[in-house]
Amino acid sequence: MTNKEIAGSFDLLAKVMELHSENPFKIRSYQNAYLNLRKLDKPLGSIPLEELKDIPGIGDAIADKIQSLVNTGSMPTLEKYLAKTPPGVIDMLRIHGLGPKKVAVLWKEHGFTSPGELLYACNENRLIELKGFGLKSQETIVQGIDFLQSSAGKFLHTKIESHGTEIINKIKNKYPHSENEMTGNWRLGDLEIRTLEILTTCKPEELKSLFSEEDMAWKNKSAEHQSHATWKEFLPTIFYHADQKAWVKNLLLTTGPENWVSKFDLDGEWTSEQDFFEKNKLPYLPPELRDIDFIEDKSQPFISSLVSLKDIKGIIHSHSTYSDGIHSLKEMGDTAQELGYDYFVITDHSQAAVYAKGLKPDRLEEQWSEIDSLNKNYKAFRIFKGIECDILASGDLDYNEAILSNFEVVIASIHSAFQMDIDKATKRLIKAIENPATNIIGHPSGRLILSREGYPLNYSKIIDACKVNQVAIELNANPQRLDIDFRFIRECVKKEVFIAINPDAHNRSAIKDIRYGVQAARKGLLPKELCLNALGLEDFQKFCNKR
Repeated sequence: MTNKEIAGSFDLLAKVMELHSENPFKIRSYQNAYLNLRKLDKPLGSIPLEELKDIPGIGDAIADKIQSLVNTGSMPTLEKYLAKTPPGVIDMLRIHGLGPKKVAVLWKEHGFTSPGELLYACNENRLIELKGFGLKSQETIVQGIDFLQSSAGKFLHTKIESHGTEIINKIKNKYPHSENEMTGNWRLGDLEIRTLEILTTCKPEELKSLFSEEDMAWKNKSAEHQSHATWKEFLPTIFYHADQKAWVKNLLLTTGPENWVSKFDLDGEWTSEQDFFEKNKLPYLPPELRDIDFIEDKSQPFISSLVSLKDIKGIIHSHSTYSDGIHSLKEMGDTAQELGYDYFVITDHSQAAVYAKGLKPDRLEEQWSEIDSLNKNYKAFRIFKGIECDILASGDLDYNEAILSNFEVVIASIHSAFQMDIDKATKRLIKAIENPATNIIGHPSGRLILSREGYPLNYSKIIDACKVNQVAIELNANPQRLDIDFRFIRECVKKEVFIAINPDAHNRSAIKDIRYGVQAARKGLLPKELCLNALGLEDFQKFCNKR
């Protein structure tokens, strides 16, 4: 199990225990375990029991539960509570806007045992009369159920990547001379994927002898040169079988999309995809751009102008132990330098984010002093004094003007009061954009892919305001966010508004998440000239000083 999956088990345990009105102190300990474990960059399965106990918020009991999850994939305490909770009630906990306390009321006092029952009741306006709910709550619940149902059977790009890599590694260990590559929607860079697709030179019988029945449940579904299965009881998987001579043809076919592939004659023996493009007198089109059918200029100069990972000069938006990060400021800065970046912006949370140990003025001064000390020892590298400053419900920023003036970089973000209509949300963001202290608007829609729909925004007005006020828009590279959505980046490009591709890193390894943001930026047709952190140190500093 991954760290996030293990952390998720503690999150679920805390919620189910709250459903059953258990000891609030135990519930809080499991909630804290969830928050701490999900940000660790070292695999929990590789940490000895005694070291587990030294992790903040992890004692003997929680460490034992972690080891149980690592060794068996289950946790007896969680299984006990799940056994006495209807599965549909567990599903109700996944409805955005419904916490465990409200789910408990709906289940125990009103008899709802599934999202479907709850939706039917909402359609009959039955929740309006219930104490503690009302019309607005009913509307929020309907939206949450609609989103939950539309997301069913979909997986994050990174989850597909993680399991696909595990499968391919197993194949390569057994058949080292085989060719294997993830393909389909994953290769196109889609945000939400239903099926893991792998192109392989292995034969069906070789794969079936390799994987145990517990890992891979094979299906009888027949298709030429295909094998269908379910990986670990949850992930639909298709293997496409091809010999080496037809490898490139099949890679192009399985990557798709179909309307793009259908334009070409794929017959022939190609040594690589680049070879296929060259021999057809076409510029090479990377997979993430093949589903864009309206690019007028498909010339090589256009494609080569798009931002790439090697263009990124600095890391903006990161957290340390000063707020809710796992590693110290020095550890984060050192890692950024070791990865070859020229600068690093620390943007811990502001004081309103109490849940994330947001920084009060005295802690800010302590951090600024440490930054000054660290910068004296760096050569050709610099840490900037930044903050991820909460945008309050009024649209004001979280600190007064005197404190804000001491930051070198201010990312203004919304972390609370999400229930807004399009007019209120747009005005709130524009007020923050117009604040002279703001340099970047962070994760503008607030969405969490497959978990929470973003609040509605008038993007044209937001982008126009950023242009007028010389404010950049963040493309948050956390694979659960990828916010701003790549489709709106195209309008930013037309209006020459900078995009900052930011990892929102809460530990050292998460700095590398920036690669997901770069892929999304390329789908948005972002040229490197309009990527804020593709600027060198001096030009980046000049941009920030304009405000």
